[in-house]
Amino acid sequence: MSAIGDVINTIPALVALRRNFPQSFIGWAVEKKARDIVEPYLKDNYLNKVFILERQGNIINRISDAHKLVKELREYNFDIAVDFQGNLKSGFITYLSDAQTCIGMKPSKECNTLFTDHKIVLPKEPINRVARNLHIIQSLGIDTSVLKWEAIPPPFSPEDELFADEFISRNNPENKPLVVLHPGTSAFGIFKRWAPDKYTQLADKLIGSLNACCVISWGGREQDLAESIASKMTPKPVIAPEIITLNKSAAIFKKARLFIGSDSAPLHLANLVGTQVIGLYGPKDPVIYAPYYMGQPNKPIIVKKDLPCSPCKKRKCSDPACMESISVSDVLKEAVKILNC
Repeated sequence: MSAIGDVINTIPALVALRRNFPQSFIGWAVEKKARDIVEPYLKDNYLNKVFILERQGNIINRISDAHKLVKELREYNFDIAVDFQGNLKSGFITYLSDAQTCIGMKPSKECNTLFTDHKIVLPKEPINRVARNLHIIQSLGIDTSVLKWEAIPPPFSPEDELFADEFISRNNPENKPLVVLHPGTSAFGIFKRWAPDKYTQLADKLIGSLNACCVISWGGREQDLAESIASKMTPKPVIAPEIITLNKSAAIFKKARLFIGSDSAPLHLANLVGTQVIGLYGPKDPVIYAPYYMGQPNKPIIVKKDLPCSPCKKRKCSDPACMESISVSDVLKEAVKILNC
């Protein structure tokens, strides 16, 4: 229901469900901001219906939006509701959907277990989010061996792919190795960002030493961040277009040789479509939050420094030494291995 990255990390579980139940009606409830990611799966019957929680405006409007969602869910008389998030909001939606069986996880957050009548016990050791979601359905007796990462359909259309082709051919006519840099994160996770000056230095070296074409990806209110990185560079990188959906972004990422960014939805999106990624991690535990590896040809690479304070469970930090300690040379070294192979 919340973070787009978490929605992306639930897609493998969706595909496994559909492979096991080809005739079932499967719906997915998400917030409006994740709509672009899940609606492509209506094609080829991976999903039958996407339910949208608008969640806009003041508290009265948000309650009204939740009421509309619950009313719509109840019209479909679901047999089973599976809560892949495990917090108060997702618990409410799961319970109020009026499904005959409500499945959740244990442990969960914010009294979520009060809203589910069947709890899947999670492993005691840390587990990646994708693996956790697959564990939930495995515990229900569902065969996940039918899932092959390379067979997961990408969340974009042929029109999105055409857009990506035109964008790349226009901005990379010499067909140089395409590297996407995504310096942003959600506003909530701003302390997970790597310093803009380091992205500038990295892009300069990728263009100058490795003859790469660098695209600075951004979303939401991050345009100023992307432009500030580009403004200090000669030659200039390519800045992603202003009006672009997550689907078009995914299509561009798919055609890139390499994607570099910190823990964010675009990092997981690039990994989902099979692009080689380098993830920069500090406050978040990569065991749990890193892009998942399921045997795909391009194994995600994680750059992280071992510090006493990292990983942590803070929601904000005024001194993110864990991210500041990652040097340009640390990241460049990994990029060189990929681009020179």
